[in-house]
Amino acid sequence: MNTFPYDSWEAALEAADGTTGYFTWGPGGNTGSVVLAILGIAVSVVMAVMITARENKILNDAADQLADKYNSEG
Repeated sequence: MNTFPYDSWEAALEAADGTTGYFTWGPGGNTGSVVLAILGIAVSVVMAVMITARENKILNDAADQLADKYNSEG
């Protein structure tokens, strides 16, 4: 199965003007790159906040358990 749309690699290089991006699921253009980058940054920030909040809760619960354990024996 030959899916290369040009007759030669030279023809492909001549057709490339360097101003558009490349996506396999749509036309050229850099809009897709920008959207994917923004989505990636947003997901990363949300996950970092969620992980930090979860770890804070776990550590505070552990600290409370230890405080209860050692304060009740005193």
